[in-house]
Amino acid sequence: MSNPKGYQSSLSPELLEKAKKELNEDPSKTEQKLHELRQMFKKRPDIKFRTDDAFLLRYLRVRKFNVERAYKTLVHYYEMRDQFKELYADYTPSDVVQQLKDQIHWILPSRDKDGRRVLILRPGNWDPEKYSIIPCLKTSVMLLELICEEEETQINGVVAIADYSGMNMKHVKQLNPIVVRRMTDTIQNALPLRLKAVHYVNQPKIFDILFGLFKPFLSEKLLKRLRFHGDEYGTLHEHIASSILPAEYGGALLNMTNQEWADKLFSQEDAIIENNKYGFPKSSEVLGAQKQGEDAAGGLVGSFKKLDI
Repeated sequence: MSNPKGYQSSLSPELLEKAKKELNEDPSKTEQKLHELRQMFKKRPDIKFRTDDAFLLRYLRVRKFNVERAYKTLVHYYEMRDQFKELYADYTPSDVVQQLKDQIHWILPSRDKDGRRVLILRPGNWDPEKYSIIPCLKTSVMLLELICEEEETQINGVVAIADYSGMNMKHVKQLNPIVVRRMTDTIQNALPLRLKAVHYVNQPKIFDILFGLFKPFLSEKLLKRLRFHGDEYGTLHEHIASSILPAEYGGALLNMTNQEWADKLFSQEDAIIENNKYGFPKSSEVLGAQKQGEDAAGGLVGSFKKLDI
């Protein structure tokens, strides 16, 4: 097996076989695919790309080692980080401490029968009178990026359970269509994420309104992967074993919290700050200035503090 510099596979023989079958992964060609992907970066000198093997492999895998598609997805990742400014401002774990405390996101300790990570979203735990939807979405994306680092998850994918209990019109009023569009675009088209299924539970009477906001932006592929269970957990257990689910969903897991994954996220603070340095240059960097207000040609200009490029 060829091992590209800086990368050491953690995949079992079984997962390597699955990656070959489902993702067209050929370890003997991995180094060449990475080289081809890096060569494509020359098309966009305006973007500062991350080039380490482990990061780029996520994009090759999610696009089944089609280099052109992997490149386009990676470019879109940086485009969304530039366009979705509300989400990516102060994009660090230390900025979402309250949202983690509110237990809006759970990642189950065990994978499902197909080896997929199971993420539970509980937006009803969000108090819209205390903070906006943005920090909740920011937490979602950070956690998704974190689990996308796992090679096993890159191969097997992710399953989400969306628990809408406690949702009301106060929540709906916070859901700006532009933010909804950008969020769904990020998850579907910018992250190296294989989202295999979404299971909705405890849908309230206003669910049609909520779902109506998201549905126009969902791909046909994802729409076919949606399942609606209401408060009937028996049908949920047909897809995800009760043995790995929290007691709240008729499962065997008691006293579930997100503490383990919150700690993992906090431990990545420096790495996330480093990753934030990539992509499109910030306004203060556009002219090559080293200091705010210093022109690249040597002259002094107005403050860039409010300049949005």
